[in-house]
Amino acid sequence: MNPETLRIALVFALLGLVLLRNLRGFVRFLFPGAVRYRILGRDGEVMDPAVRLMGRELAELGFVPVGRVAQRRPLSSDVEQSIYANEAKGDWAVVFPRGRDAWLYFLTEPRPGTFVLTADHSFPSSQRGAFRTGGLPNAAPRDVYAAHRRVVETEDGAPSARSLEAFVDLGRRFFARGPGAGAVRRRSMREFLFASAALLWGVLTLWQLLMRR
Repeated sequence: MNPETLRIALVFALLGLVLLRNLRGFVRFLFPGAVRYRILGRDGEVMDPAVRLMGRELAELGFVPVGRVAQRRPLSSDVEQSIYANEAKGDWAVVFPRGRDAWLYFLTEPRPGTFVLTADHSFPSSQRGAFRTGGLPNAAPRDVYAAHRRVVETEDGAPSARSLEAFVDLGRRFFARGPGAGAVRRRSMREFLFASAALLWGVLTLWQLLMRR
């Protein structure tokens, strides 16, 4: 292999490595709302101890287990989520493991196309348009739910929480259109720029090689 061929091979190998390491962020930036759900079960069995403990606290707030789903984003591992519903008030509660802890958010659609989400962790804040979202990091479930209900009660409508399929539809619509998509883009900006630069450099290098012939 002559030095010129070796140099070109090394350039493309380096560009391929950069692209591979940043591919997930690149895809997430392009498709931030590409969230899919898969139903895992309709029982209340939860293996994670932190999620089980959170479930007991939610029971005191009037929530009952509806089932378990797997949330999937492009090129990411599934995140198992336990879904709870308060049918009397029409609210959903979602709990999922995060390290040794469990994270929680409440989600309600007071009327079609209007969403309220309140989390016990950092979440993009929005008080405009059809989305009322925010987070109260490290707050107790009771306090997070009280804050959630205050927002929901400012919206006219009759929310409902029933089947697991209803939650899957609601979750998909929220993350496809909601402020969560913007947060995904911000977190993926660095990887998107690196991957884009690698792709552009690779295309220009290939073009130069073809023009030499």
